[in-house]
Amino acid sequence: MTFKKVAISVLPLACFLFTAPAAFAHDEGGHAGEHEELNEEHQAEHQDLNAQHNDVHEELQEEHNAAHQYEMTPWQHRRLHERLNREHARSHENLEGEHEAEHENLEAQHQQYHYYRPNRWWGRRFLWDPYE
Repeated sequence: MTFKKVAISVLPLACFLFTAPAAFAHDEGGHAGEHEELNEEHQAEHQDLNAQHNDVHEELQEEHNAAHQYEMTPWQHRRLHERLNREHARSHENLEGEHEAEHENLEAQHQQYHYYRPNRWWGRRFLWDPYE
């Protein structure tokens, strides 16, 4: 085997090995930015849910105080508190459902960023552009 044949067969492999780290490098700036954006959205959703939770508590407290302005029998008083407790529990279930849905949405966005980005290093395009 001549030197020329060895050089022709080994040179492409050597070039690939030397350029691969740069070609396959992870976009840390975009990745960190994506995580920061998702974390900000997560915090905003939590603040929104906490505000809704506080509003429900205030509404129930106002309703409770308004009902106690009038005389009630023990039966009416018990019924009032049972109804308020049911409404309170129902509002917590609704808020928990919204909270779960938001976490699932954020996780889907995170997975989409990692696994379904168009124009990745191998240049494959997907059927949709998730950033539209």
